[in-house]
Amino acid sequence: MERREVDQCLSDLHFVCNRVLLLIKITVEVVYNIQKFSDTMKGLSRMEESLKAALELRRDGNLLESKRLLDELISQHPEHAMLHYECAWSCDILKQEEDAISLYQRALKLGLPKKEAINAYVQTGSLYRQLGQFAESEKILMEGMLQFWEVGLLKVFYAFIMYDLGKPGEAMRWMTHALLDSTENQEIFLNQRVIGYVGSNLDIQNPGGSLDLNIANKVEIAENRKTIIEKVDAVLKVFEPTYFHGAWVFEFDRYDLHFTDSNNETRRAAVAAFAIMVGIWETGSAQSFMPQHERKYSGDYNPLEPHFELNGYINAFYSNFNNLQQEFPIMTAYTIDSLGAIDERSKLGLDKEFPEIDSTLFEKFRQEILLPNRKLKKKLPPFDEFLEEIG
Repeated sequence: MERREVDQCLSDLHFVCNRVLLLIKITVEVVYNIQKFSDTMKGLSRMEESLKAALELRRDGNLLESKRLLDELISQHPEHAMLHYECAWSCDILKQEEDAISLYQRALKLGLPKKEAINAYVQTGSLYRQLGQFAESEKILMEGMLQFWEVGLLKVFYAFIMYDLGKPGEAMRWMTHALLDSTENQEIFLNQRVIGYVGSNLDIQNPGGSLDLNIANKVEIAENRKTIIEKVDAVLKVFEPTYFHGAWVFEFDRYDLHFTDSNNETRRAAVAAFAIMVGIWETGSAQSFMPQHERKYSGDYNPLEPHFELNGYINAFYSNFNNLQQEFPIMTAYTIDSLGAIDERSKLGLDKEFPEIDSTLFEKFRQEILLPNRKLKKKLPPFDEFLEEIG
């Protein structure tokens, strides 16, 4: 082989080696990026599972534990907008107004979906108003309106702050615009209790005041030694003659956790409590279940006191439906009829009126139980049979 041919072969070999090395380098970088992406996705998956757990705790009324878990998630994922938003929601419920404001604003800066962004603007403006910081409230609400001009809810709260700033004419003008723009606006319906309360109490900035959790955590609630049966019997003794038209208030307990109790009478009492609670709710006589975000507008609200959580009752009723229907067919029929009527009457649906509720669970409950019952239009059993079954 001539010298020139040898040189050419060596040159070709050198070229091939360089290309192979470049290919190896690219392959290593691709593998590294794939592994990095995989690790990121695993981290996000773990975060989403933890967020789901935090929201479940909040649905069940475990507000402090839910907030603690959300705080941990934020420390691990400080750039995640929805974590800040959900933590702000929890702070709002716990009456930690300044923390809620800071978290809502951080969530907005990081970038929220439209629905959550609208609510964050509204809640931040409302919280500033509760703290008497009217200029800040006006600024954040106007910022929200400039982004979402078609949303009537922002205009309603802007009208409130105009009143606070001594501009009643402007307040009424914005309120009129809001109502004209939002006759079918879901956000208005979702916040109708809040709007009604604030509109009727324009001279009150902070309903109920703030709660010092450091003090509240030290308060020991005396153990209530009444049984489920005794608590339900206390209502049954006065149930007649108004029945579902009486404003009966059940002493708090987790009745939903006793739908499958091993004791027959405890089980009966727990199901009877739920049937009566939704029955008086359907007639408008009383409302045992209230959305978490509306409770601070209902009077002497303490977030550390236990409340009836609708999500838990729907979950227990749906999960054990076949057994309950077999054992307590009359109470089950009345419960379904009342819940179906309440859900149908709602402009949004119960899963929207109660943002904390598991919407997937409720949609299954609606499709599998409420709607079929509504379509069948079965006549309810005689009320005497209901009274007999509740004991």
